[in-house]
Amino acid sequence: MVSARRRTGPIVFAVTVALVAAVVGLTISGRLPSVKKAWEELPFEAARSASGSDTADASPRAFDAGKAKRTTGPLSSGQIGAPLVDSSFVAACGAPDDMRVAVKVSVKMGRAVEVDVKTDPPDPVVAACVEKAVRDKKWDVSPKTVHLVVTY
Repeated sequence: MVSARRRTGPIVFAVTVALVAAVVGLTISGRLPSVKKAWEELPFEAARSASGSDTADASPRAFDAGKAKRTTGPLSSGQIGAPLVDSSFVAACGAPDDMRVAVKVSVKMGRAVEVDVKTDPPDPVVAACVEKAVRDKKWDVSPKTVHLVVTY
């Protein structure tokens, strides 16, 4: 006598294969949108919460008054460096002209996720201010993490 487990295994496999084939067939025929297209069409807030970010400022308008755009690939060099080109925030933090400020930043989903600031000569107050200013900057939204180092 054949056990129930041996009988249901092939049935479950056949049903799974049939479902996968149906989904692929519907996607290819255009009657079922692709997962990538569905992800790109998600409202910004849903995409942000699905990525695990709990940033309160999730509106697309919050990113430089609508100038930010969503990309599926990594940001270009111009997109990465654009928010840090204007160095006035370094002077506003009290860094004298002869102070060297090095900023290492990792950007994901339009925000700085990691920021490391070194000043020469060392000044923890200026470094903390620059770090906060960099964290307040906004980039174009991309799910890819990018890293950059900027020296002022």
